[in-house]
Amino acid sequence: MHIVSDSVKKSSHMLLKSINQQKVLFLIYSEGPISRVELSEKTGLSRQTVTNIVNRLLEEKIIVVGELIDLEAGSGRKRVGLHINSGSFYAIGLELAGKYIRGQVYNLHQEAVASAERTINKYGSVDVLLKLLHEVIDELISQVPNTSKIKGIGISIQGLVDSQHGIVLRTPGIGFHRLRLSQLLEDKYHIPVHIENDVNLLSVYENMNGSLKESNNNITIKFDYGTGGAIVHDKQIVAGSNFVAGEFGHYKGFYGEDAYPCHCGRSGCLTTLASSSGLGVSIKCTLEEFAEGLKTGDAKFLSLYEKIVDGISIALANIITFINPDSLLMTGRVIHSISPEMFSEIKARVMHQLPVTVNNVQMMYLYNKPDETKLAAGLVIKRAFEIPLDTLSL
Repeated sequence: MHIVSDSVKKSSHMLLKSINQQKVLFLIYSEGPISRVELSEKTGLSRQTVTNIVNRLLEEKIIVVGELIDLEAGSGRKRVGLHINSGSFYAIGLELAGKYIRGQVYNLHQEAVASAERTINKYGSVDVLLKLLHEVIDELISQVPNTSKIKGIGISIQGLVDSQHGIVLRTPGIGFHRLRLSQLLEDKYHIPVHIENDVNLLSVYENMNGSLKESNNNITIKFDYGTGGAIVHDKQIVAGSNFVAGEFGHYKGFYGEDAYPCHCGRSGCLTTLASSSGLGVSIKCTLEEFAEGLKTGDAKFLSLYEKIVDGISIALANIITFINPDSLLMTGRVIHSISPEMFSEIKARVMHQLPVTVNNVQMMYLYNKPDETKLAAGLVIKRAFEIPLDTLSL
């Protein structure tokens, strides 16, 4: 006969209480103001269990009571609406880029309450990178009224990351490989640190709340300091066996004399000409200089513009044909900075080259991206309401 010890029973009971509380908290966060009755119906928990959880959360001031809300339309019956106390905890969001580190502190209403930034021409060493990160984080923490309410740090990184283990695998603009960044920061600040690729973060946000919310299978490509991408299949990010799925910047788009060397060790990658850093290295020009050259009719820039539009168009047509997404979202400073007509020209060429079997794809351009520090802070909020995977068999 198998006997379960009292300590195991107590542990399982506490774990179940924690899971139930997370369910209730997430619903209040995502759908509040919401009544106890609605919480019971949507979680499947008994009204008494919901009441016990709500009373605990009210006592801890994690949630607050709001205005009365209608229980049923036209019935005249009302229930107390519950919503998150925006000051109950804070999340730090950081954007780690090749030339700067920018951070903000957000409350649960996703309102920024503090900010800090450091710029640099080149990090040069891990010590310099960590020093600047520490300066930004320390400045942000100093502006939080109650530091015990900081629940974590989220970091958006331009490069390849193993988000599960908090490892920066490769960051061309930053220059370090296999950096255990989450562990290094957690050892110093003793709060959870979550990292993610910047395009993956953007893709998740757009799939949940933005231009891709009606899409199930899509691609996001960002032409910015570098060129990166994300693939979504059935609303899930496709990471690949080495976390490099969606790295469209290294799709070979240029040949012959236009196949400039890439930092990956090969030549002709899209990022060598379709990113601001690539243009700086390959052509020695900025986006602003490129745009001005087009305006003045400079033959060099007119020729280069044609090559870039053609290279991107061929690459996208092939990518769409291979992957067959229902939508493709483009964003980043490169395209709209060089020319307001650039996206329209790329779209027209891509659609002309696609086989009829995949030409129902929706191509869109996102001009106003959400703040990357906000997306990074969202990592912390998401994890705060997450139910541990190893408990789902309970």
